Amino acid sequence: MPNRNAEGNQGSTPIDAWFDVLNDPRRRFLCRYMLRTEADIVTHEDLIDFIIECDSNLADEVSDRQSVAMELRHVHLPKLDSTEAVDYEPRKEQVSIDSSTLLANLENVQSTVEDIQQADR
Repeated sequence: MPNRNAEGNQGSTPIDAWFDVLNDPRRRFLCRYMLRTEADIVTHEDLIDFIIECDSNLADEVSDRQSVAMELRHVHLPKLDSTEAVDYEPRKEQVSIDSSTLLANLENVQSTVEDIQQADR
């Protein structure tokens, strides 16, 4: 059976993939940053700074920055890249943001959650 999005249509990024993306707080921080920025391309350093700022468990120390950088490089950015909302270029340590795709997918998640909530009423 093919993967389907919330409307039941086949899509390139199934809703389950977005729930997986949003399952991690740091990826939610990244989505927030990418929606707020006016830049089309952001650097690793921009993203590291934002995560350090948002995550109260981290300090702006070298070890925390290195840990966040490693997670970005090997976990969070590849997962976001798979959604087609961003284009992650590891060699350049840059992320190109497709804000409209990101926003459309987040709205799809919101709509799906609202549909689930309405089912009980």
